[in-house]
Amino acid sequence: MAEVTTYRGTEGDSQDKLDALNSEFWNTLCGSGLARELGITDSSPQSLRKFDQWYFAFYPYLTEYIPFEEMHGQRVLEVGLGYGTVSQRIVESGADYTGLDIAQDPVDIVNYRLRVADSPGRAHRGSFLASPFADSTFDFIVAIGCYHHTGNMQRALDESYRMLRPSGALVGMVYNAYSYRRWFNAPCQTARYLGWDLFKLGTQPLVSPDERAAYDTDLEGTEAPHTDFVSRHHLRRMCRRFGTFNATLANIEQERPFQGRARDRLLQTAWPKRCGLDVYFSARR
Repeated sequence: MAEVTTYRGTEGDSQDKLDALNSEFWNTLCGSGLARELGITDSSPQSLRKFDQWYFAFYPYLTEYIPFEEMHGQRVLEVGLGYGTVSQRIVESGADYTGLDIAQDPVDIVNYRLRVADSPGRAHRGSFLASPFADSTFDFIVAIGCYHHTGNMQRALDESYRMLRPSGALVGMVYNAYSYRRWFNAPCQTARYLGWDLFKLGTQPLVSPDERAAYDTDLEGTEAPHTDFVSRHHLRRMCRRFGTFNATLANIEQERPFQGRARDRLLQTAWPKRCGLDVYFSARR
């Protein structure tokens, strides 16, 4: 299955090149645009609390998928740190926390949060595809919204399996290949993916810059260097080494065909679990 999850850029590109592009792109903290809208101009504890409160109000279902209460006293690795909101909650749960990100600024802000919280945890800079951690190190790995950017999702999942202790759990989020946004914005590519995914027809289609820009851009509007979209069916195959696997769809925005409807009410409908933007999954070793 590696062929369908490995970075396939222009001729001559390599994983090292993608890692460098990701490092540069994600050095602008994921959520910086939101922080600007909220009027946050510094990283004071007060400003970070304001950001975190908004974040969990906007994604209220996160606590359903990330088992914070089970992490007390457990060794937890978080991959892809962003603004550090999930990091903060993991630390507050009483976990033995470690963070890893390919970019420096997310590492810096999480280490700042750890110092403020007087936590012994530490965030490190590095590629998860070349992880520095030993086998069977962690009880939990949390990876929300990052494996689909690595260029080799299969390797990221295999690395997760390697580093988890027996019965350890990977909790992650990746972008849903069959979301309503994919069907409206890229129907031909989505149909091609469906033919490949379910019927083995052709090859997995490449993702265009416009498709990537529909999900992630920096403050200048530049799209993320790489994005993979994956179905629950495909993701289950990729996680075949794990003992158990569960996946649920979530997330919805006020956009076609849901424009004009309040997002908090949309979240309470059946639509997010039918065609939501994201796949939240748990895979236990």
